[in-house]
Amino acid sequence: MELVLEGKNDKQITTREIASKAGVNLALINYYYQSKENLLSQVVGTLMGDIIEKFNPNSHTGTDAQTRLRSILFSTADAAFRYPSICKIAISQELKTGCESSCKLVIPLLKEIMTELDESDLNIIALQLMIPFHHIVLEPELYSRYLDTDFYDEKLRKQKINQMINNVLSRQTKVVEK
Repeated sequence: MELVLEGKNDKQITTREIASKAGVNLALINYYYQSKENLLSQVVGTLMGDIIEKFNPNSHTGTDAQTRLRSILFSTADAAFRYPSICKIAISQELKTGCESSCKLVIPLLKEIMTELDESDLNIIALQLMIPFHHIVLEPELYSRYLDTDFYDEKLRKQKINQMINNVLSRQTKVVEK
């Protein structure tokens, strides 16, 4: 975590450096994590978990679920663009597992927002939100052109994230109201 927070990217961080920083034998790193990528993916998971924990309902009484959802997506996107090479590793692994971890993080908020929907519908909505975010972090230039924005610009990124959330949530609200 220290190496990532220092601003080092995945190419600059070596397994030997990780072992030295942790004060353990290099073989232990390889044994427990199998690869530097697996370890860095866990570091990103911890980093994102810390960000998301700041927005849990117990610490934000009085803040509605939609505001907390937006805050989580803004904060995690900010972290992903602050540590892009490290986050790309974690996101690639997350996509390979069906986005299960990231969807589990937003589903409780979606339940608060759309109380009348069942688990199956909430899972689909979570995927509709999370998959585009993951792909945008993996290929920001491609999606910047397609969505006519600059994801490296925090203000423009937040505007586009708001637009994406509004579109997904407003469609669901209209369907439920019928």
